Amino acid sequence: MIGHNTWTLGLLLVAACGGGSAPADPPRPVDPPTGPEGPVTRVSVSERVARDAHVLVAPLELGSIPASVDLTGEVAADPDHVAKVPVRVAGRIVEVSFHEGQQIKAGDVLATIESSEVTRVHAELSTTSTRADAAHKRVERLVELVKLGTASAQDLESARADASVLDADVAAARQTLSSMGGGGGATARLQLRAPFAGVITKRDGVVGQPVDANHVIAEIVDLDHAVFLARLFENDLARVHEGALAEVTLDAYPEVRFPGKVLTIGRQVEPMARAVLARVTIDDRDAKLKIGLFGTVHVVIADPVTRPPGPVAPTAAVAQIDDHPVVFVETAAREFELRQVELGHASGGKVELVAGVKAGERVAVDGLFTLKSLALKATFGEDE
Repeated sequence: MIGHNTWTLGLLLVAACGGGSAPADPPRPVDPPTGPEGPVTRVSVSERVARDAHVLVAPLELGSIPASVDLTGEVAADPDHVAKVPVRVAGRIVEVSFHEGQQIKAGDVLATIESSEVTRVHAELSTTSTRADAAHKRVERLVELVKLGTASAQDLESARADASVLDADVAAARQTLSSMGGGGGATARLQLRAPFAGVITKRDGVVGQPVDANHVIAEIVDLDHAVFLARLFENDLARVHEGALAEVTLDAYPEVRFPGKVLTIGRQVEPMARAVLARVTIDDRDAKLKIGLFGTVHVVIADPVTRPPGPVAPTAAVAQIDDHPVVFVETAAREFELRQVELGHASGGKVELVAGVKAGERVAVDGLFTLKSLALKATFGEDE
């Protein structure tokens, strides 16, 4: 608990956000934290401490926050945006141009493979192309001979059919070479390219390694289309629906909020956990997502209780003292009043304060560690 006192370290607040009109009705009071000598309500601090602690204040906004359900889960790849890059023919790796975790673009060369099969297809293509050229020249000669009456139309049609077959063989050889990844020129090497932009999540190959056909040398994930797999328990099934707006916070980035939407809700309950998987889309604007990161998704739900708009504060403005949520309200220059508050819905880095304050009052939104430390020092009877 907090001892009765008024601290004067003399603090001048270094920043404040714009004002706001307060409603006519006073805030509904809650019991303030108390100490051995009675309730503690005021803290004063110095300009130097304010500057060093970056203490900032802002007015409480008038508004409301939708009700939400919090579900835990983790970031996962969307199966529709994952690619495995296989080696098309048996051969030997002569170059690898990527690393795990690397961001790549569509069409980037990932590896080069040397294969005797590619050499064989090149040779087949060369031979068939030569035969096709000869067939077309024969057709041209027969056209002239038919005009002169020294060759029959049937011979011409037969020559044209032979040329068409050889053209088809040339096209097939080129298609085979292209599917392997082989380029132009009679070379035994082929290149493996990225089918789309993304991040390399797996590499299986080193220079000199022999590989068989269909060996997967790389796996690519497009994290711009990652999803958050949330565990939806039975008691929340009736409240969460597909299409509901959501917001994801990850343990690795507690201050970053990823907007999203419930995409699908599974139809099978996992027997042990008694939960189904809900797939939530994630908008990764700052390229922070990594497969497997744990976090929480706040899913907006219908609120059975309708409340009028009230004071809304950043969650950073709320501290905990003696297991009570409190805020530091600016009452005058270098003066704060400690108020115990009652919290309502929270989402998007903001929280409803349903009791203890009123909209328009200015509260500390940064530097609370310093203000709270002063309160706790007084609690333990330390000298100021």
